Amino acid sequence: MKPGSERFSYDSIAAEYASKVDSAPYNALYERPAMLSLLPSVEGERILDAGCGSGWYAEQMVGRGALVDAVDASPAMADYARQRLEHTAAAEAGRFTVQVSDLRDPLQFEDNRFSGALSALVLHYLSDWRPALREIHRVLRPGGWLLFSTHHPAADAAHFSTHDYFRTEHVTDHWDWVGEVQFYRRSLTEIFASLRDSSFVIDTVAEPVPTPGFMAAEPEAGERLMRQPEFLAVLARKSLPGAENA
Repeated sequence: MKPGSERFSYDSIAAEYASKVDSAPYNALYERPAMLSLLPSVEGERILDAGCGSGWYAEQMVGRGALVDAVDASPAMADYARQRLEHTAAAEAGRFTVQVSDLRDPLQFEDNRFSGALSALVLHYLSDWRPALREIHRVLRPGGWLLFSTHHPAADAAHFSTHDYFRTEHVTDHWDWVGEVQFYRRSLTEIFASLRDSSFVIDTVAEPVPTPGFMAAEPEAGERLMRQPEFLAVLARKSLPGAENA
């Protein structure tokens, strides 16, 4: 198998993930509060949920008045997202769509469709972010935003005891609550180079801090996260033509 050809599918863990993720402390009490704190206003805006998983973020955004097109590479996860959203008021108003689409492939949307795009804990499943970021850039309107979260490069390097921090590396991990997962570890330099090469400019970078709820539920883990953040959240914007030369 050539490097970069590995494609981990969430179908294998979809049932466990969908049933547990909303109460998992690292998601519910750590990553999600940080992402919501960076989320621009979405009321009345059309937003892309790029890698929607079981649909929690899509539900949050339609609840804030957005029109959401959600995509996920896993048919099983897309089904869970669709089931979740079908029980919202947005379903009657037709304010969302859910489709199966892999971010490694071209997005099936026209240019300049979206005001913003959200991609939560998804990009680290891609060996190279640039094709996906360039597609997201294409479908964003001028000045549109991209909000994403990913594994913190320093945390992954420590966890996997890497001997070459700067090499993008395919890794396998075991999460007690869902089982085996595979993704790509990469450097902070590579993350920001991918954004630059895809014509995004950085607005805000955040390293999530454990919430009081997380500290109460997982005190030892919370102390560790204060020494070594587990995730990284970034708000970036589509650069305007010529802006890089301004």
